[in-house]
Amino acid sequence: MTPSPLPTPSVPSHTPAPTPRLHLHADPTDYIDATWWPRTSSLATELPDLITALQLRTGPISRVVYDPTTWLPAGGRLFMDERSVRLDPYLFERSDTVYVYGANGNVMVLQAVHPTAEPGSSAAAVPD
Repeated sequence: MTPSPLPTPSVPSHTPAPTPRLHLHADPTDYIDATWWPRTSSLATELPDLITALQLRTGPISRVVYDPTTWLPAGGRLFMDERSVRLDPYLFERSDTVYVYGANGNVMVLQAVHPTAEPGSSAAAVPD
């Protein structure tokens, strides 16, 4: 009798994405509500985890406005959890700004520290 081989265990095809590097500001009167350190210049890659984290504060997110000179082309919509999030490019005076709109009217303004920011700059310091 020949032994039969054991089945190969299945391995997930992807690794879970890391938690977004995000620091919420404590003062609600500040113009900037949070600082965000994306790992790449791709909104399509970065936004799903960011939106998941921010929804705890804003509720469902319906729109993200960003400066197209800072990010790779992202398309007009991002589909998440059976919801559509509109992605709107807009030229800002501050290209490091991203606006996140909740479906219920809440708005968060994020300072996005580009992954290529100078390591010695204070903005580039990622929180622990």
